[in-house]
Amino acid sequence: MSVVKMSKFSLTGLASEKDALLDALHRTQRVELSDWEEENAPSSELQSRVSRVRKGIAFVSDRIAESKKQEYFPENTEGLKDDILLSYDDFMQISGREAELTAAMEKAETLEKELSALRAERVKAKNLIEQLSAYREVNERFSDFSDTKCTRCFFGLIDEAAIPKLEENLAESPAALTIYSRGKPSAVCVVAHNDCAEEIAALLNGLSFSKCAFTFPETAAEKIEELAAQTKSFDAREEALKSDACALAPYLKDWKIFSDYLSLQLEKAEAYDSFFKTASTFTLHGYVPREECDFVRAAIDAVTPAAVTEFTEPTEEDTPPTLLKNRGPAKSAEFVTNMYSAPDYREYDPNGVVFWFFMIFFGLIMADIGYGILLFAGGFLLSARLKIDNGFKKLTKIMMYGGLFTIVFGALFGSLFGFSLYTFLPDPSSGNRTDVLTILLGCLALGLFQITVGYALKAVNDLRDGRVLDALCDAFTWILFNVGLFFAVFNFLTEYFEIPVADNVHAFFETMTLPGVVMLGVGLLGAMLTAGRKEKILGKFTKGFGALYGVINLLSDVLSYARLFGLMLSGMIIAQQFNGIGLDLIAGGAIGYVFGPLVMLVGHAFNIAMGVLGAYIHDCRLQYIEFFSKFYTGEGKLFTPIGSRVQYIHIQQ
Repeated sequence: MSVVKMSKFSLTGLASEKDALLDALHRTQRVELSDWEEENAPSSELQSRVSRVRKGIAFVSDRIAESKKQEYFPENTEGLKDDILLSYDDFMQISGREAELTAAMEKAETLEKELSALRAERVKAKNLIEQLSAYREVNERFSDFSDTKCTRCFFGLIDEAAIPKLEENLAESPAALTIYSRGKPSAVCVVAHNDCAEEIAALLNGLSFSKCAFTFPETAAEKIEELAAQTKSFDAREEALKSDACALAPYLKDWKIFSDYLSLQLEKAEAYDSFFKTASTFTLHGYVPREECDFVRAAIDAVTPAAVTEFTEPTEEDTPPTLLKNRGPAKSAEFVTNMYSAPDYREYDPNGVVFWFFMIFFGLIMADIGYGILLFAGGFLLSARLKIDNGFKKLTKIMMYGGLFTIVFGALFGSLFGFSLYTFLPDPSSGNRTDVLTILLGCLALGLFQITVGYALKAVNDLRDGRVLDALCDAFTWILFNVGLFFAVFNFLTEYFEIPVADNVHAFFETMTLPGVVMLGVGLLGAMLTAGRKEKILGKFTKGFGALYGVINLLSDVLSYARLFGLMLSGMIIAQQFNGIGLDLIAGGAIGYVFGPLVMLVGHAFNIAMGVLGAYIHDCRLQYIEFFSKFYTGEGKLFTPIGSRVQYIHIQQ
C-alpha cells in the first residue's frame, strides 16, 4: 500500500546499438522514458504500416461479426480476442513472419476494395430502382420520348394535385397530354408543337414539373428487372467476398501481435528522435523503480559493455511517475482511485483506506444476503476467467469484494432477497421512527468518521513532506473539532430522537460531553486563528472567517452521507414490493404459479442492476468529493514503461 520510489535513469550508448538497447529496456518492462512526446513522430512510413495492419484487422473482424449465421463462419475465432498473453521472445519473433503476414494483409485489402466498390454499385442500383419506380406503369421505352422536327416532348413527373390545372391550360393549346400514372408523383407526357413549346415549358415549370433524365432503350419495368437481377448478383458476390475474408481469420491473432510489434518500433523511433545525439552516440533519460535498478543495469550489460548507465535520486523539481504497489483487496481499489486521478508521486497512497470505505458503503447500500451471493459469485467467476490483470479485472474484483460486504450487511439486517429472516440491526424499512433514525444517524456518523480519516491522511501527507505546522493547523485542528463534535452531540441526538442506548454507553458519553465541547471549541478556534498564517494582515482576518464558514461545509459534507441510508432503504422497499406482488400472484393459484416467480425474478434482477449502479456511482461520489477533498492531491502520472502503447498484447513477466 505505497507509491514505489523511483530513481532517475540515464543511458549513453552507441548509435549502432540503439535498437538492441531499447529492446532490452522494453523487455525489462521497468523503464519509462522521460524526454520524448508522442507528437515527435519522425516516421510516417511506420505510422502508415501500423494503420494499415489495424485497418485490415478491423475489416476481417467486422466480416466475421457479420457472418455468425453463415456456413463459412470460421471455427477458430481466437483471433477476435484483444487481450493476447505471450512471452517476450514470441512477441519479437513475429518480425520473422512479416512477408507472410503482409501478403495476407494485401489480400484483405484487395477484398476490402472490391467489397466497397460492390456495395457502392449496389447502393447505386437500388437508388436507380427507386427513381424508376415512378415510371413503372409506362409501357414505352425511355428512348421513345424524344423531340421531332416539329414537336417538343415533355416527359416526366408532376404532382397529382397539379394535373387538373395542367389539363385546363392545355385544353385549347396545340399540345397532347398523356397521363401514365396517378400518384405522388404522377408520370405524364406532353407533346407540343414547336410554336408553343416555350409557353408549355413555362407552364410545366410553374407546376413543378420534373423532366425525366433517363434515355434507356428499355421500359421502366424492364430496367427495374435488370437492376434487380444485378442486385442479386451483387449479394451473391458479397457473400463470396465475406467468405474469403473469414478465411483469413487464422491471421487475426498474428496480425494483432505484428501491429503491436510495429507500434513498438514506432515508439522507439519517436523516442530516439528526441534523444540527445551525436554522430555515433545517444543519451536517453527516464525513470526506473529504485528496487529494479540492478535488474535494468544487468539487462543493459547483457547487450553491450559499451553503454554507460547512471541512477540518481529525483530532485524536488522533478516529477517522477507514479507506480502503485498494492496487493490483494487494495489493488482493486486502484480502479476507483485512478478514475478520479492517480496519486501524486510524493503523497500517501490512499487505496488501502479507499478499499475499506468503498466496500463498507457498497455493502451498506445493497445489504442483502442473496444479492451479495450473486455479486460475489459473478465477480469471482469473471475474475477467474480473466488472465490479464487490467482495469476490467479490477472491476470484477470490486464486484466480488462488494458481494462479500453485501453478504455481511445483509446478515446484520437479516435480509435475504428482500425477505426479513430475523432482526439484529434495526430495520429501516419497517416504518418504525426509531429504527429509521438510528440507521440514518449511523450513516451520518460513518460519514463524519471518513471525513476525520481524510484529515488524518492530510496530516500524514504534510508530515511526510516536513510541513509539521501545516499538519497541526490544517489537519489536527479539524480532527479535534470532529471528535469533539461527536462526543458533544451524541447524547443530545439519541435523547432527542428517543433512540435507545445502553446505560454504560449513555454514561460514557455523558462524561465526555463537556470534554467534547472543549475539543470542538479548541479545534475551531485553532483553525480560525491559524488559517491566515501565510497571509498578510487583511488576509489573516478573511481566512479566519473562512475557517468558520468551513463548519457549514463540514456539516454539508456529513449530510451527504444520508444518501447511504436513502439508497439502502429504496433497495429494501423495491425488493419487498416485488416479493409482495409475486406472492399475491402465487396465492391466486393457476397462472399465478408461473407469473408470480417470474415477477419476483425480473423484479430482483432489476433491483440488483439499479442497486449496483447506484451504489457504485454514489459510493464513488462520496470518495471523490467528501473524502478526497480533505487530503488528496492527485494529478499523478502513472508509470508507463517503454512499449506500453501496444493495443492487443500483454508480455508475460
